[in-house]
Amino acid sequence: MSVHTVQYEGIEIEYELTRKNVKYINLRVNKHGKVVVSAGEQVPFAVIDEFVQSKAFWIITHLAEIEKIRNEISDASLYDGKTVYYLGKPYRLRLERGEQRITVAEDTILLSSPKLYSDVLKAEYLAWLKAQAEKKFAEIMDRIYPLVKEYHIARPEIKIRNMKSIWGSCTTTGSTIRLNLQLLKADEACIEQVVLHELLHFRYPNHGKAFYDLLGRLMPDWRVRKERLDKNFKDGI
Repeated sequence: MSVHTVQYEGIEIEYELTRKNVKYINLRVNKHGKVVVSAGEQVPFAVIDEFVQSKAFWIITHLAEIEKIRNEISDASLYDGKTVYYLGKPYRLRLERGEQRITVAEDTILLSSPKLYSDVLKAEYLAWLKAQAEKKFAEIMDRIYPLVKEYHIARPEIKIRNMKSIWGSCTTTGSTIRLNLQLLKADEACIEQVVLHELLHFRYPNHGKAFYDLLGRLMPDWRVRKERLDKNFKDGI
């Protein structure tokens, strides 16, 4: 067995290659989120890499479903005075013992809880973020969906996942978009870019020229928004 990588949309996909007495190249994602490939001894590495590259979109989508991208975000500890981001703005996190509630002030997010335990605080904060995300992502969908309606794209259902590696994914057969809870750290323009990107996959399942031509027509500054999102908001809560 050997380990190899391919790049797709800035995401590194690692796969384990095993040489077997098989006629075709076989690829699967196992329950641990590993991409496993088997191929005959005579198949060149370049051909195998090209095959994995051709399946990259499916792999990323499948990983989002299997792992929910591990639901554990790096640097996820919460402590008094920590800087957290909410809709593109930095806030100082304040923790205090009291009735369970979370409030947002001018430059502070107050998290009050009867038990100031790390796992309790994280669960309460993530639950609050998800409630805010459900409302905000729906609002953004209301703004962005009219841009694509004329292309015979049905309005999809939004599902929210706390993901580690990707901002969003979609299931075209089920008309579902999965958005990363961590997007709530970013400003709305960045979130709009992700929503439009995923919507257009219902017309173009891959990232070919037609996909990017339409994305560029509908949102000329999408690259600027994507760069800001990837540069500033990739860390955990």
